[in-house]
Amino acid sequence: MSSNESAYKIPEKMYRKFPDEGRQLLESIVQFIEPKIGETIVDVGTGAGFLAAGLSEKVGKGGKVIGLDVSESALQQARRKAAKMNLHQILEFKVGDVYDLPLEDDFADVVCCKSLIASLDHRQKAVREIARVAKHGGRVVVAEPGELVGLPSRIKKAFYEAIVRRPLNERNVKNLFQNAGLKSIEVVKKEPPIVTDASVFEWTTENLFGEHSLWELAVEGGAAEEQVRLVHEDLLRQVKNGGMKFGTGAIFCRGTKP
Repeated sequence: MSSNESAYKIPEKMYRKFPDEGRQLLESIVQFIEPKIGETIVDVGTGAGFLAAGLSEKVGKGGKVIGLDVSESALQQARRKAAKMNLHQILEFKVGDVYDLPLEDDFADVVCCKSLIASLDHRQKAVREIARVAKHGGRVVVAEPGELVGLPSRIKKAFYEAIVRRPLNERNVKNLFQNAGLKSIEVVKKEPPIVTDASVFEWTTENLFGEHSLWELAVEGGAAEEQVRLVHEDLLRQVKNGGMKFGTGAIFCRGTKP
């Protein structure tokens, strides 16, 4: 599975619907990447270019940021955004698949991606290809969703059964980096927020899991509809009565190509 139309539309909707949360997430990812003036950075699975634009502001006029994605419509939107922000001289967008990036070996100071590896069928192949494009001494950085927090185990298990893909955790992200030959690996786990706004909770369960809601996927994975309905109502009460930790959080991982 490669990055696709829905992969960029969902985060884009999140940034519009909840701009504060979107900005905070973007700032934390950029801070972890540690972009420097004059660097060349490749953002794989760039989608509508939110991360690439944030990085462009850090590398300055002497730097370069290239955003790659398989979706041409996503890239068209990203290019319009770059033009409006007057970043078109620093920021470039190209069609490119994570399994076969259209860049030479040892090309970039930093190669990064956001919310991409967890969605792939061939995660190790993707990380090896990302590492190939990094310079020797360059950095490879990923920011990926972690395991769902806040759900009863039976519902969470059904959800993962439906998407037929195991969640990422700190250990297996580190293993992906080690198997790609990266060194000086640092993994940071970001906990999901305490959700106190019912509209945020409802929007998240309906929009952040592809074309189907979290609840639809849980039913598809084998949970009874009545059971899912009761869990939904119970969690919504918790949110309204003081809040609860809910969501996927994030796993940030950074390594160096020797």
